Parts: sequence; C-alpha cells; structure tokens
Amino acid sequence: MILSITRHELVMQWRHKTLKVLSPLMLVLITLIAISHWQQQQDFIAVQQKWQQTNEEAWQAQPDRHPHRSSHYGAMVFRQVSALSFLDAGVNPYVGNVLFLEAHRQNSSQFKQYPISHSYMQMGYLSGSSLILIVWPLVLIALAYKSISGERQQGTLRQITSLGVSYRQILLGKTLAYSIISSIFLVLVFLVASLFLLQTESGLDIVIRFGLLFMLYWFYCIIWSGMIVLISLFSSGNNQSLSTALLIWLLMVVVLPKLAYGVAQYLYPTPDQAVFDIQTSEAIAKVGDSHNPDDPYFKIFRDNTLLKYGVNNVEDLPISWKGLLMQEGERVTSEVFEQQYTIVLEKLDKQNAWVSSWSVLSPYLIISKLSAQLSGTSYQQVKRYEEAAEAYRYQFIQSLNDLHINEVKVKDKKEQRISKEHWSHLKGFDYQPPKLSQDLHSVLTSMGLFLLWCIGILMSLCLIRPKATSL
Repeated sequence: MILSITRHELVMQWRHKTLKVLSPLMLVLITLIAISHWQQQQDFIAVQQKWQQTNEEAWQAQPDRHPHRSSHYGAMVFRQVSALSFLDAGVNPYVGNVLFLEAHRQNSSQFKQYPISHSYMQMGYLSGSSLILIVWPLVLIALAYKSISGERQQGTLRQITSLGVSYRQILLGKTLAYSIISSIFLVLVFLVASLFLLQTESGLDIVIRFGLLFMLYWFYCIIWSGMIVLISLFSSGNNQSLSTALLIWLLMVVVLPKLAYGVAQYLYPTPDQAVFDIQTSEAIAKVGDSHNPDDPYFKIFRDNTLLKYGVNNVEDLPISWKGLLMQEGERVTSEVFEQQYTIVLEKLDKQNAWVSSWSVLSPYLIISKLSAQLSGTSYQQVKRYEEAAEAYRYQFIQSLNDLHINEVKVKDKKEQRISKEHWSHLKGFDYQPPKLSQDLHSVLTSMGLFLLWCIGILMSLCLIRPKATSL
C-alpha cells in the first residue's frame, strides 16, 4: 500500500504545473553553478601552476647571497583545492590558497573570520551544497505543502482512511514519493560533480567521500520531506501549511545559523589581525629582543654560548654569533606566536562547540558542517593546512639559520655570502590532507545528532496520529 500511495503521489506531481516549472529552473541553476565553478577551477589551476613554477624557478635562480637575506626572500606554499569543492565550497570563498612564508612572521589568515562565516554566508556563494541544503527544501515545500491538507480539503483523506489505509502508510508513502523526486535531483547534481571529479587525480578516499555525501544529502532531503508532510498533516488548510513550512525553513536555514554564530562571537570574541599582532609583539618583547644587545634574555643566552665554547667574546666563536642569535630569536618568536595563537584557536573551538549545541534545533546546522568536512573544505582542514605550513616555515627558516651559523665565514667581514648550491638542498612543502577516518572522527558528535534527526522524523511518521476531528 505504501508503494501504491507513493506511485499515486508521483503521478499527481507529474500532472501538476509546479514540478514542470521548477524542474527547468533547477536545471538552469545547476548549469550556471557548473559553468561558474569550471571557470574558477580553470583559472585557479592556471594561476597556481604559473606561480608555483615561477616561485620555484626564482628561488633556484638566486645568486650567492647571505642566508638571512634568503630567509626574507621567503617562499610561497600552495594549497590544492578539494576535488569535491563543486559540491561544497566550504570556506574556500573566504580564504586564499597560497601562503607567503618568511623569517620572523607567522601566518594568521584565520582572522578573516571564516570559521563563523561559512554556514550562513554561503547563501551568497552558490555551490552544489547551497543548492541542495538551502534552495531544494523550498522546492520540496512548493511540491509537498498540500500533500495532506489538500486531500483533507477535497474530502479524499477521509475516503482513503475509510478503506483501511493507515496514517502511517499515507505519511510514509508520500514522504517516499518526495524522497524519490529528491533522489532524481541529487543524481543530476552528482553527475555534474562527477565530471569535475574526473578532471582530478581522485583516489579511493575521494570516491568514498563522494558516495557518503550523496547519502548525507539524501537523508537531509528525507528529513525535509517528512517534516513538510507532517506540517501538512496538522495544518487546517493549504495556506496554513505553506506559511508554517516557510516559517520553519526561515528559522532553520537562516535565522538559527546566523543567531548561533552571532551569539558565539559575542560569548567568545576573537581579536582582529591588528590587535593580535600587537598582542603578539608585546608578548615577544616581554621575553626578549634579539636586536637589543643589552636585552637581559639574550645577554644570558650570549653568556651561556660563550661558556659553552670556552671563549670570552662572540668574535672568538668558531661559528657565526649572528646566526645563533637569529636562530634563537626565531625560536622565541615562534614559541610566543604559538602560545598566543593557541588562545585564539581555543576561542574558535568554543565558538564551533557553541554552534554545534544548536544543531539539535536545525538539521541544516549539522549537515553544513558534515558536508564541508567530507568535501575537504572545512575550517578544520584549512587550519591543519596552515599548521603544516607554519611547521614547514619554522623548519625552512631554521635550516637557513643553520647555514648562517655554519657556512658564513666568520672572520671574513667582506664575504658573508654562501654558495647558491645550498638553495636546491632545502626541502619543499609537501602537504597531505587528512584521511577520511580522521575527518569522520572529528565529526562523530554531529553524525550522532544527524542520525537522531533521521530517527526522530521516521518515528514521527510511523507513530503520530491526528485527532479524529482534524479529518
């Protein structure tokens, strides 16, 4: 009987104009998003390849020079855009894909506030996920808002139930019908996504993510289908059903995400870039200033170094004192930066935890986080990339400081340069994104909440019964 109701609902939807009008509009949107993403992808690949090659060639082409000059010459490291970014752009629209690394300066691009921008600002950046998570529920509302209330007004609902058809069968059958329509829409979106996937080197990890995203979006559509059918069941008329469904969409997709992130920012405020730089500089100054010969910290460091090598003056050291000073100064600034940055990251984690606590009120909040994580475009993944870049920067600069210490001719004041052959011996940046198991482990709570939403909707469809007077 459930399948018969599903078949009847699909036939009725096919006969109505709503589906015939909205289907071409959704196809147009998918096409426009695909064209836009393809153009951006091609531009990005071309620009990244050009600058990556230019950066490597420029670094290798350096002449004989002082290693500290090379440390300020710096290097650029690039982040590959996820092969699944068509499905969910995540934080990509709010961050760059290249970092410039140099001595004495750590990257802190997370102050662009993208951790609290993605979930409610992605409406301004269309991707596959914004189409599925934001626009498609509106389509389902337009299709299903009168699925029960319409039959009640026409008097057919009483006739159906008088034949022995249970409400459970009616609700499940109609929900299944709209889930099937959603499946067709998802297949179209994922067919386009697969074309982008074929243009990249996609391993098993990406393919599994691709399949999990389809399942995730499909269950999200089932949740909305079930909610709309239930709203229609308890509405006295079509107008009430439509207005109630639209109000719930507005609350779950627009108001709650914006409110949750706004409150999170208020409770756990993070400094902007300028304030953070000032705070970090003040913290470094409290430890020591390597450019001040009378600084207490570096005076102790100098005395310990002289004692270690058994000499009385830095000029008598067998290695470069300035190189040692640069190396210790880099260690101090990096350590203080990490301490200050950890405070900021803790606040960002508290912001995300606060928002996650609101997820029980909105499946959109849950799935937007899961979607970005599976697509490889989440805040956590960009944070891992920047942490890896900072670790590489520190190792890279300290390698140059080692050259300064051991290769620069201490006695020859005129000749302070080292051979250009050293530049090719420094290791390049090779970042490997986290595996699927790591990403899933970080979102176990969100997965549990999403599962509860699915179970809750299913149980409601099976157990809820209207009052007899509502017929």
